[in-house]
Amino acid sequence: MDELSDRVCALGFVVSEVTPVTVPFLVELAGHPEAQCRVEVLELITSIYETTQWADASDAADPRYRSAFEEKVAWEVAAKDAVLAHRQVVEVLARDADRRVAASAGRLLSLLSSC
Repeated sequence: MDELSDRVCALGFVVSEVTPVTVPFLVELAGHPEAQCRVEVLELITSIYETTQWADASDAADPRYRSAFEEKVAWEVAAKDAVLAHRQVVEVLARDADRRVAASAGRLLSLLSSC
């Protein structure tokens, strides 16, 4: 799980170009009751949704250099969109029999509802 997290959302707040295409896999994994890491996967998805590292860096950069961040900011937007596209699955997981999974999904659902 640590290695996957590092590749998809490094340090818990830096997404990469692979992040948006990885979200559907992560959501599917979180939905499998036999997966031992469902809470951790939901926490990773939450981190992906919350991250604004590249947007913040772009905002703080000298205007002459902001274009250097455009692609990375687009990764963040695409990653958030990918999480939002799976909202229905998160709603189901928020009612999961495993209370830890339900709580983690509930936290994510709360974030999704605030947008």
